[in-house]
Amino acid sequence: MKARKANQSQRASYPITRTTWGGALLAILFLICVPTTVVGQGAGLGPSLGLEPTGVSYPSPQYYMALEVYRSGDLEAALDAFDIAIGRTRRDINGHWIDAIPVYAMMGEAQYQLGDLEAAMQSLDMALKIAIRYRSQRWLARPVWTEVLQGQAVQTPKQYLWPEAKAVSIAPLARSVKYYSGEQLTEQSFQTPGPIEELNIKTIDMVEVMRGLALASYRRRIILGPLSENDPLATEVIESTKYPRGLQVPIARNLIGCMRAAERFGAMQDDRAIEDAAKVSGEMGRVHSLAPVVGLAAASAIAGTDKPEAAVPICLQVANQAAALGYFELVGEALQLAAGCANQQNAAVVQQASQVAAASLLRKSRFATLQILLAAADAAVTAGDVQTATARLGEAKTIAVRRDVAQPRLDAYGAYIAARIAARAGILTDGNATVRPWEEPVQQMINFATNSRLKRRNLISMPRLYQLQRVRLALGGNMDMQSLDLLLQLYSDAPTIDTWRRDPVNAIAGHIANPEALRLARLRTVASRESALDVLLRMEDLLTGRLDSQLALGGRVHQVRTLARMPDDLVEKDVVAFRNTAPKSIRDLRAATKAIADGNAGDPSLLNAKLEAAEADAWEIALDRYVTPRVVPRRLDQKKPIESLPADVAMLVFYQDNAVYHAVLCTKQKASYWSIKGGSRLGAEIAKVTRAIGASQARGSRLPEDESWRKDAVNLRDRLISTSAAPLLEDRLNGIKRLVVIPDGLLWYLPFEILPVDDSESPLLGDAIEIRYAASPALAIYPTAAPPVKGEVALAAGKIFAPREMETNEQMILSIAESAAAGVVRLPQDAAVPTSRSGLLGSHLIVADTTVPNPKAVLQTPLASFESAMPYGMLGDWLRTAAPTPSSVFLSGFRSHLETPQQVSGNELALTLMSLQYAGVQDVTISRWAVGGNSTATLLREYAQELGFMPPSEALARAKDVLRRTELAPSAEPTLSKGDLDRSTLTGGQPFFWAGYLHASPIKDDN
Repeated sequence: MKARKANQSQRASYPITRTTWGGALLAILFLICVPTTVVGQGAGLGPSLGLEPTGVSYPSPQYYMALEVYRSGDLEAALDAFDIAIGRTRRDINGHWIDAIPVYAMMGEAQYQLGDLEAAMQSLDMALKIAIRYRSQRWLARPVWTEVLQGQAVQTPKQYLWPEAKAVSIAPLARSVKYYSGEQLTEQSFQTPGPIEELNIKTIDMVEVMRGLALASYRRRIILGPLSENDPLATEVIESTKYPRGLQVPIARNLIGCMRAAERFGAMQDDRAIEDAAKVSGEMGRVHSLAPVVGLAAASAIAGTDKPEAAVPICLQVANQAAALGYFELVGEALQLAAGCANQQNAAVVQQASQVAAASLLRKSRFATLQILLAAADAAVTAGDVQTATARLGEAKTIAVRRDVAQPRLDAYGAYIAARIAARAGILTDGNATVRPWEEPVQQMINFATNSRLKRRNLISMPRLYQLQRVRLALGGNMDMQSLDLLLQLYSDAPTIDTWRRDPVNAIAGHIANPEALRLARLRTVASRESALDVLLRMEDLLTGRLDSQLALGGRVHQVRTLARMPDDLVEKDVVAFRNTAPKSIRDLRAATKAIADGNAGDPSLLNAKLEAAEADAWEIALDRYVTPRVVPRRLDQKKPIESLPADVAMLVFYQDNAVYHAVLCTKQKASYWSIKGGSRLGAEIAKVTRAIGASQARGSRLPEDESWRKDAVNLRDRLISTSAAPLLEDRLNGIKRLVVIPDGLLWYLPFEILPVDDSESPLLGDAIEIRYAASPALAIYPTAAPPVKGEVALAAGKIFAPREMETNEQMILSIAESAAAGVVRLPQDAAVPTSRSGLLGSHLIVADTTVPNPKAVLQTPLASFESAMPYGMLGDWLRTAAPTPSSVFLSGFRSHLETPQQVSGNELALTLMSLQYAGVQDVTISRWAVGGNSTATLLREYAQELGFMPPSEALARAKDVLRRTELAPSAEPTLSKGDLDRSTLTGGQPFFWAGYLHASPIKDDN
């Protein structure tokens, strides 16, 4: 589809000069506009009835001509036309009269299609407010209802209609009926305060007014989504449109019943809306103007149930009715909803019906035809007929590219369909270039959802994003805490399946939206109650959300991949149940992923093609209308999140909330919460300790001359961990053998191992208990892949040991390779593959090279220098491929922002660790600062040697012990300062050499 957004299609300033169909109609509107003011008084005083001037009817002719402009497909010209029509509506002392209801409703429709939801809501709200305002005048009791139905007249079907639409029996309703306005004037009338209107008769298209109110209620529900439940305006309009007392005219009661059914849908009273719609639809036996709207409301309500396929025949019926009545724009709306609710079995029926309708309406409404062709293409993709889908999409594009067609919302829908088709075509490879054809249409969707502009004004174009904005504004209101938390929870989670069925582009917008502000509000709420376990759960949402927001479709594609690769024993029971009954595409992807992981993918020369096919299949599933369960990281139990903690393990979790750090310490027996004020000062204290041990470059010597830094470490420990007068291991950590720290912000740069357990002379915490790290509570507890079955080590080594002595550097690399008992595969010397595919070669990856995180996008970071120009050579590619990952990764030369000119935040460490574990790596070791030299070579040599006999966590602990006892030559350590070279003795016991390595592995993996 054409990448055409609202910001690229400015509304015409001089519509009369347009040469388009919409512009021509608009020019006629200007010519017929006369400066006559329509007022609210009758023709004169006295007992006789006043009459409106001859030829005056409501709504005005300008409204009906604006409808034609709208149906032509030019939304900008339609907005101008509805502006003119609003100026021709009747006004009285109360403001706009009820004839403005359909005008505002249709103006809201045009604004909705253009992507201006704020303006659309203003227009739709105005339509409802007018109906509510005239409740006191009993406006539904004033028409002469007996004039509405014109006997037994039969309308001749239009010849351009298809047979099903021709077969629709239309009730012959009058376009204009008498409407008694005002009151009979008496002496008492003049004594009553307020405006006075003499009883008079107007002619009004009452059915169109009611259709406008029904349509406004329907569209408000689509925009507001779950927020429409108990919406005051939606509820009040239901109260304002009750059946008039004593009204027994069947057609009147049926029309009002249809309107009220749509209003109930607008207030999210879905069960009642479905019931009322079924009742009133079958009463007359013939179709009238409100039938398509109430049918749409009922079908949309059914789309939110567990039987969405029941909405398909209703949508097809609505399409036939709307076409027969001339409401062509509703034909496309109904068929798009049918395509969203269709399954593979009945999607072909929707595709065929849409194709027939598009051929019939091509000359009647380009707007309708465009949407119908898109629905046909969408349904064809669901039915598995990609060839037909491509053909229909091409026909739609022919209409969309016309200069007189401006339909940015439908352009985005077309981009969604194009992405679905492209994902089924797979990745295209031409020489060294790899093209993922779905990326361009996906970006078009995202641009419309997040970057729509009109006259230099940013627009909120998607209902889900509009709802998020409303919820953010409600945070400062007076809503009760329980209701607010339920609302925040709803919008903190992914969109539900009904959102996908009604509008897949809106669902995707919901996935890419960042709900961090809502999750933070939930955290602050539970923190105010000092509810430790609830704070822990909210921290989990916030921490994992940081990476999810940077992944494709907000992490949706990643969840599909993990759904395919994770073994049954590592996922929850509901995930296993889902996979057992999942659609064939998900089951096929799971089988293909398992075959690759097991080495049973067939011809090795075709492995790359199979990996690319799996990637395309994951995108295909992610773009289809499925709601998949969250697999990695595993969801914590909402009632007992720490039940699986062993008795001797504690978990210390931090979250930075501006200048406050929230902290939770969890053991199996107890969870405690406290807050740490003065976050900015805390950063300075962390910097003081890390600088003192040599973590960052300084003038003179880098290494400390004494251990005075321990006093600062004690003060910092007391700031971070609230304790009594007793030593830490006798108080908070009594009986604990392992502490898992989940830092946040600048705390990522702090080695908790170097904090003394008591006074400055006491042992270090890392020497007293084992310390591990994690990026989130769930990742601290649950593994993200099966245990390794191979023992080989993939080694990617650079110039980290002796940058200026290549021979010495190579000798150190060889010593590491020779020490690995299980064997080593060197990258790229032995295998020219990126590190993201090193799991095909071995169970462990050691990167003995400098890794510098990309400051603008951490996921665009090569872990080793050799892969910077290779396909799949970035950190983000670990989350893209279906290839198995190594069980452990050691980034020994990772240079965090602590030692670079970049702004320090800790995110580069957190996101790198989280990305690798999301991808399936169980054990990750990362250096906070790069050391290099003989010290790093010694550590890696011991680590590689022990890998064949013990888990990576124990291998690292052994390697650190050896390093701390090793004599080092200052000249063999390239990162030391000149002042350090004069030292007579130097050992690896300096924290600079060993404390920078943080290790992460899940608790459950050890049990």
